[in-house]
Amino acid sequence: MQSFDAAPFIVISETTRYQPATDTPESHGVAAIVGGSDLGAPCATPERVEEALRSVVDPELSLSVVDLGLIYGIVIDGPTVRITMTLTAPGCPLHAVMADWVRRAALRVPGVERVEVAVTFDPPWSPARIAAS
Repeated sequence: MQSFDAAPFIVISETTRYQPATDTPESHGVAAIVGGSDLGAPCATPERVEEALRSVVDPELSLSVVDLGLIYGIVIDGPTVRITMTLTAPGCPLHAVMADWVRRAALRVPGVERVEVAVTFDPPWSPARIAAS
């Protein structure tokens, strides 16, 4: 059987049989290819990206960057995602690391090929941004 590693279709074999008026050996085991071009590429959405960002946890506070209210915006532009985020304090020692964790988490979303993360402190973060559980 051929390998279709990244192909956007599913091969289904011997699930449907065509029965012509005369039964011939060629009429058995007809392979059907379904799906394909109408499926299109996976589509990233702000909701899917936000869900992926829930896996990024602040190690000091043990809450995700989403639940902490550190994510200020998610913009989808084709395969590119632009995320605006903040940190709990301007002097946060995890400044570069947290932005990279956010970038990597967003890249796991199907359809995302590029992620740009902008860190801002305007407006400054406060504990009031923490999501109510």
